[in-house]
Amino acid sequence: MIKTLRKKFIHIAALSLLSVILLLVLSINGIFVYQRNQLLNSRLESLLSEQKPSESSDSGPDSDGKKIPHETGQEKPQKNEPYYLFPQFLGNLKFSAKGCLIRLDENSEIKDVRRDIAESYTDEELRDFISAILSAKSSAGWEGSYKFRKEIHTDTDGSSETLIAIVDASSALHAVSSLLFFSLLIGLVSFLLVLVFIVIASGKVIHPIVESYEKQKQFVTDAGHELKTPLTAISADNELARLTYGDSEWFDAIDRQVQKLSNLVADLIAMAKMDEEQKIYFSNFNISDAVYDTVSSFNAPAATQGKSLTVHIKENLYFSGDEAKIRQLVSILMDNALKYCDPSGEINVRLTGGRHIHLYITNSFCSAEEFDPQKVFERFYRSDKARSSDGSYGLGLSIAKSITELHKGTIHGKTLGNNMVQFVVQL
Repeated sequence: MIKTLRKKFIHIAALSLLSVILLLVLSINGIFVYQRNQLLNSRLESLLSEQKPSESSDSGPDSDGKKIPHETGQEKPQKNEPYYLFPQFLGNLKFSAKGCLIRLDENSEIKDVRRDIAESYTDEELRDFISAILSAKSSAGWEGSYKFRKEIHTDTDGSSETLIAIVDASSALHAVSSLLFFSLLIGLVSFLLVLVFIVIASGKVIHPIVESYEKQKQFVTDAGHELKTPLTAISADNELARLTYGDSEWFDAIDRQVQKLSNLVADLIAMAKMDEEQKIYFSNFNISDAVYDTVSSFNAPAATQGKSLTVHIKENLYFSGDEAKIRQLVSILMDNALKYCDPSGEINVRLTGGRHIHLYITNSFCSAEEFDPQKVFERFYRSDKARSSDGSYGLGLSIAKSITELHKGTIHGKTLGNNMVQFVVQL
């Protein structure tokens, strides 16, 4: 119990820490990638803006040979500038990112290439590069580690030319990959260091809970043992009174109540022992015989109550575990099935083998809609039908679950239709 609680705390803390670290790493890298992409787009835009025909055709030379814009009487509309998270980085990128502008005529022949990136290519390689860009469906994109943008401009005389701006993004891609690698590395190291701290501190964190739980468990155990003495005395006095004054319904009622309290004390002590770290001495035994013997002991009570009991057990199945506890598990499930089976109803027991051993115990139950598979294994839980004075305190199925988990198995309940309830144990 304590180990399980500590493991859950470590798992939850570790998952929370890992989520925060991943969120930070992804956020930082996402912002960086977005910013680099925006800066590359700005670089492409600056290359194209230097050679747009509109800038040259709409201006004429002055007396010094410099071009001046035509007077239009209106201010030229300004293009919306892109938004930059860190605009101070823009200048650094312009110096570090090599780019070029390629001008093509109507026949896609190179008119000229400006800037220094073209020096890295032969004419043939450059033509292949341009051909790949021209065949691209979009006007902007990536070709290898280069980001490009192409535009088609038409002059007043009807001739057109294609402008292709290219930026070498290899340095930006290297920066992105480096940031991702080192941020993940730092995140992983940080996670491991904090995880070690969480593991060390987890014992102190859950110590108050452990202390309270141990006191509660000790109280249950001590109270159970203390209750045995007065119950034994009451039972003995009641038997002596019966011998002295003869049988009476009052003596029978006292015996029933003493038996109910004795069963409750036994269940409480059993639950307290189940919660302790127990060492189970496993032995290989014939589980088919163990289940059959245990189920057979319920033939008489079932017949007395007018309920049919059907048994289908595969023979000679062997299992390594605590035979006494497995018998107790079957007894609890059979007692539960007999108790909640409808009058004149049926109980079916089936044991199958294979990779896993499965035990199915099914009983008819007309109020199956009241059956809650999520709560039936909780301590002291009873459905409305079980609130009658039947000697049940809602501990049996909780003990059955503890026995199953002690053997690394699983147990669950379910409804079959509207009038059948089934418990399945997998070992």
